[in-house]
Amino acid sequence: MKSLQYTLLTLLLIVSTSCGEDRTGEFYALIEDRMWIEEVMRENYLWAEDMPVIEKEDDYFQAPATFFKNMLSKNALNGKGDKYSYMEEITVKSDKEARSLTLDRTSTYGMEFILTSDPTGTTAHTFARVLYVLPESPAQKAGIERGDWISAINEERITTDNYKQLTQGGNVSLTRNRFTPLEEGTGWQISKDVLNVSASVAMEINPFLVNKVLEVDGKKIAYLVYNEFATGPNNEGTESVYNEQMKQIFAQFKSQSPDAFILDLRYNNGGFLQCAQALGSLLAPSTALGKDFVNLTFNDKADPQIIRYSFDTQYADANLNLNKIYILTGEYTASASEAVINGLIPYMGAENVILVGTKTEGKNVAMSSFKNETHGLTLWPVIAYVSNANNEGDYSEGFQPTYQLDENSINTWYPLGSPEEYLLKNTLSLITTGTLSDESTTDNGESKTIRSSIGYKGIRIQ
Repeated sequence: MKSLQYTLLTLLLIVSTSCGEDRTGEFYALIEDRMWIEEVMRENYLWAEDMPVIEKEDDYFQAPATFFKNMLSKNALNGKGDKYSYMEEITVKSDKEARSLTLDRTSTYGMEFILTSDPTGTTAHTFARVLYVLPESPAQKAGIERGDWISAINEERITTDNYKQLTQGGNVSLTRNRFTPLEEGTGWQISKDVLNVSASVAMEINPFLVNKVLEVDGKKIAYLVYNEFATGPNNEGTESVYNEQMKQIFAQFKSQSPDAFILDLRYNNGGFLQCAQALGSLLAPSTALGKDFVNLTFNDKADPQIIRYSFDTQYADANLNLNKIYILTGEYTASASEAVINGLIPYMGAENVILVGTKTEGKNVAMSSFKNETHGLTLWPVIAYVSNANNEGDYSEGFQPTYQLDENSINTWYPLGSPEEYLLKNTLSLITTGTLSDESTTDNGESKTIRSSIGYKGIRIQ
């Protein structure tokens, strides 16, 4: 803070002596929001030592978003720079939308998707491929299904400029393509239809998309699709609705005495730490309850510098007492999802935390919010490293799967929870036979992912 105080003192002195009149208050009012940003960051930011010293008066007159961005470390995360910290101008909705297009709680068509290139490899066209659809959403009611390829919005081809129209808006017509590979790699059969989707609506984004117990070859296998570490319908961090619902789901699982458990986190990009703590407490061996789950290490200004979160004993009644777990992963498995993976390893052993899918994001840091309602700003800076009970937290390159299976290489997608769905099918086979049902992909197309409607959340601490 000394450099900040010195800089401001110098600037204020210049202002107060110019033209023979004291204009200190006027100057301060002009830069007050940026001073607040700098103060918060120098005190709380994990890489505060890497923040630049403000030496020029003009620097305080940058737009708040630009000023904040220039505060971020370029050396963080093994030299890659901090790509996670962000700022919301809470009076300007578009700024929040620009960072992440994840399903809007105020209005949505009810589907997540990825942008891909042409799966046939014959054109330069862009397609949106649907990852999943929310129950009772406008998208579901229009007949949109997981795996659908959408090529046009109101007869206008999808591009990287207009794809945001797939998240929310008024009534819209979507052109859907179906690609069927011909025998012996001779080409593709392509069909099209048009689906009319009604206007987006406000709806609850419940993170528990699928929960069921499958009976396969005499084994009971519990399966949960958990898509966000959300606290409740508003996801404000002060709710406990979804943690209570999670406990109820696991109590139902426990009543059926499952032989194995599959946790589907392939689209879970993170969320609140208390939700990750609840999930870990329901999955861990019962002997781990009360012991360290996640450790957070803050910058050297923090007191205490390390805070430990334990597996919570309040979930003992629904705890499954697992010694092995199968977790479905992908490039959107991030943050709190990775903390759960990492937190279970000391108690189950890495060999018993079996990952099926593709490599995870590698987000081993936590974030917290700092709000200034006067200026309409909310900061979400990285404030801590995340590690497990063994002080292991070096997964910034992501967790490599135990079994590499890429669903994006598959042309035909089945609903999440279907025994025929690619990752689930192979994991069920792994549990019941010890081997994958698909040793290699035979039905792959040419598509490459361009971007996704799923943004990356941090591990959020309230």
